[in-house]
Amino acid sequence: MLREEALAALTSREADERLKAARFFAMNAVGGDRRKLRAALNKETVPWIKRALERSLSRAVPIAEAVPRLGVYADPPVRVLAELRAAAIDEVASTIIHELATLVGRLRIRAPVEVNEYPESDTRTLVDSLAGLLAGIRNLKTAVAQPDYAETDLATECRETCAIFAEAADAFRFGGPSPFLAEIDSGLFKLALTNVVRNAVESISAAAEAEALITLNWGRAGHEVWVAVIDNGPGFDRDPSSLVDFGKSTKEEHIGFGLATAKQAMQAMEGDVYPSNAAEGGARVELRWFGTHENPVR
Repeated sequence: MLREEALAALTSREADERLKAARFFAMNAVGGDRRKLRAALNKETVPWIKRALERSLSRAVPIAEAVPRLGVYADPPVRVLAELRAAAIDEVASTIIHELATLVGRLRIRAPVEVNEYPESDTRTLVDSLAGLLAGIRNLKTAVAQPDYAETDLATECRETCAIFAEAADAFRFGGPSPFLAEIDSGLFKLALTNVVRNAVESISAAAEAEALITLNWGRAGHEVWVAVIDNGPGFDRDPSSLVDFGKSTKEEHIGFGLATAKQAMQAMEGDVYPSNAAEGGARVELRWFGTHENPVR
């Protein structure tokens, strides 16, 4: 897609065309594009197109900040700067995670030896929380990675993810068609789904005397692909939409990274997470994302 074509497509009536244009500018925006990108963002109603436009604006520095060269303002290499910044952040995060992992590992070895009645102690609770926090940071680092799309059988991905939770094997039910091919980043999708399913598995342990059930369904709705995880546990006891924020959890012992990590992973795939209380009781969490990724530009 050429720049002139992309500028024209920003105002197209077709969502597909607007998305292609937004993706083009997510990689090629310059300072002079900001006005038209801002106008397109203000009018846009489709979530995944809005996110692509926001990425475009983050790459397009204001004209006043452009670098003067030979008396003419020229746009700086925004893409290169963004990539260098991302690489630096990734390197620092990796170093911190490595150092923390070493300390937490040593702590888990020494604490049982030096603390009396360690298995029932508050020290063990704190050490486990610290280990959980480290795992959450690792997951968040993965969740902000650049997506790598490939056509994948969603039914297989869902079953493989649930197989991790062997203790709840009898509770799972699968309602979607099989096979079901969709363009996804398998790593990001499984990261999101694993966090959602883990919440469901923990919820059904608090279910009433009825048979514990976790149902996974999937399909397409227009341009979106969706996966729904529904359990018959107690449901959310507060506004479900608030639980996708970092540090928010319905469980006292949790650090609140589960749904927040899922949200980060899905937003990297131009999607989102939608938790709610199911009409029939229990919790319902939907993963939704844009289902067509031809000509991806990021």
